[in-house]
Amino acid sequence: MFLDGDGAEVDWIVGYGPPPEEFQEKLAKIVAGGETFKDLSVAYAKNPKDAATVFKLALKWAYRYDYSKAIPLYKEVITLDPDGKAGTYTNEYTKVTVPYTEYAALQVAAQGISANPPSAKPIRDFLAKHPKSPLVRDAYARLAGYYGRTAPKEEAGPFFEEYAAKFPDDPTILDQWLARIIKDKGPYEKGVELAEKIQKARRGLTLPDPNQNVAELYLLKGDKDKADDAFGKSYMENQLFTLAYNLIGYADYWIGKDANKESAQAMAEKALAMEPDNAYIMQQVAGVYIKLKLDDKALALFGPAYAKKNDKDANALSSYASFWSGQGKNLDGALAAAKKAIELKPAQYYNWVTLSGVQEKLKNNAEAVKALEKAIDLAPETIKDYYKKNLEKLKGDTAKK
Repeated sequence: MFLDGDGAEVDWIVGYGPPPEEFQEKLAKIVAGGETFKDLSVAYAKNPKDAATVFKLALKWAYRYDYSKAIPLYKEVITLDPDGKAGTYTNEYTKVTVPYTEYAALQVAAQGISANPPSAKPIRDFLAKHPKSPLVRDAYARLAGYYGRTAPKEEAGPFFEEYAAKFPDDPTILDQWLARIIKDKGPYEKGVELAEKIQKARRGLTLPDPNQNVAELYLLKGDKDKADDAFGKSYMENQLFTLAYNLIGYADYWIGKDANKESAQAMAEKALAMEPDNAYIMQQVAGVYIKLKLDDKALALFGPAYAKKNDKDANALSSYASFWSGQGKNLDGALAAAKKAIELKPAQYYNWVTLSGVQEKLKNNAEAVKALEKAIDLAPETIKDYYKKNLEKLKGDTAKK
């Protein structure tokens, strides 16, 4: 979050994406100004009929997941520029380039899926109007979320038939279809057919890692730095983390099924051996131990010694407190960690949220209410309502007692 001297919002970036050089470029652009949230807000106030300004302001709100502000602006873009002549937008991740209006139309249409009741019709209408748009794949992917979770069972099968036929080279679509069949507990015959196709597709992936080929190309050109970027130490460290993450997923899955417990524990411990200093992995393995009723192991790994080692790191302490609060165990340690996190960083609203959660677990509801009220005072406007609802419920529970 970037603020000016008066504390007003200048701009924001939600999340971090490597490489660091590109992230640094984003920071530099914000510092330089020109198309920050503040700049665009001023430009919009001066000329609310400029479609490009309206679109870019909508994007700012969308990047922050505040669609209550983004969608009305996208609708303005569609009204201001119905023919899509005002300019084009290139998505930084997919590299797809489309007119502002076309992109805005899909964002508005996608709201139908989250409406009450949800509807696929707006995206279907978008596809009918833009059958050759570069956003067709994106539109289908959004529909897959609806048909995979919300749509009636009788509508899901025909959609996934259509989706898989549209993009036959994408096995992830078959995965989504299979997940829906599992959710519906049938039709099993189709599920077996899909499972066999998925396994066959994955068995066929015997080519070298694409990044290895990229590295080889750069080495042939004499550019070792770029070869390292593509297939060097950082790349392999990421591969190790991904494998560790998958091992944790395996462990959680089988423990949840009350089966393969020895293997689940072994795989969780392999993940820890691969990433011994990764706080996330440590926390996940501790969670596995607790599910296996090995509380002593959990505390040895992610207990008082961890808190003491990180007693100057507010984020680590807050995460620690939140974990144990969620487990309903080690609550005195969680309380001490939550209070220390606030002592270190009293202006971070989520530290107060964590404290509130711990106090609630300790049945100190009056203290939980005070902490949550403080969190709401400090929280960004965009999420205050969420915590206010939690506060009302907490006050109601307190009143009952």
